[in-house]
Amino acid sequence: MSFNDPVIQILLSIIRGLAVLAVALILARFVKRWTIRVASRGRVSIHTAALLGNLARVAVVAVGIITVLPSFGVDWPGLLTVLGAAGLALSLSMQDLLKNVVAGIYILVEQPFRIGDRISVKDVTGVVQGIELRTTILTTEEGLQVVVPNSVVLNEIVTNRSVSNIQRQIIHVRTPKAGLADMSEQISEALKEHTDVAATPSPVIALERVIDGTARLRVEFWVPGPKKVATASQVAESLQARFPDANITVA
Repeated sequence: MSFNDPVIQILLSIIRGLAVLAVALILARFVKRWTIRVASRGRVSIHTAALLGNLARVAVVAVGIITVLPSFGVDWPGLLTVLGAAGLALSLSMQDLLKNVVAGIYILVEQPFRIGDRISVKDVTGVVQGIELRTTILTTEEGLQVVVPNSVVLNEIVTNRSVSNIQRQIIHVRTPKAGLADMSEQISEALKEHTDVAATPSPVIALERVIDGTARLRVEFWVPGPKKVATASQVAESLQARFPDANITVA
């Protein structure tokens, strides 16, 4: 039996195909691990990193399968026709999903913002809690969780309020209405005593409501992110010292 024998040729083709497929499977494992490692360095959530790793693994295996198909006598023109029709039908039925996934991949790669950044997109402002392939998850100041489709994030104007590392802090001051006359000016003076309170944007002091003779003031100021908690506590203590009868709380 010679190597020109049809049976031998078929067996050799099968062996070559299986060898290529084995190499693809081994390579897919390394590609998956590498993808997860690189994605994790970008502060992507572990779930998204794992998903990206799995997608990369599937892509490598798919390339391997396509490469070995001719070894098993698969007709390329017929296969491409079937795959093209299936791909067109799938893309038409999942247009919105695919747009969100493509936008999610762009966000994960380009990183216009990261987990922990405070951003504004459309009518929503919040802290980024997660960046998934399909959605971006924000938590607003009211503690509400907002799920924004990635296609919206990609197509809208996004303001990253954490780029300058200046973050907003809020303190509520509850005091008898009778004591409101000079309080705003005194609060402004107290804020100026703290060097970590940014002059720009300037602090905002606003009257929120008056209930049963008790007024609630909203004091907003901006501080460096790493000093946010410490500075807020210091400001609250200084305001409490100035207004011993007031109820001072950090939002």
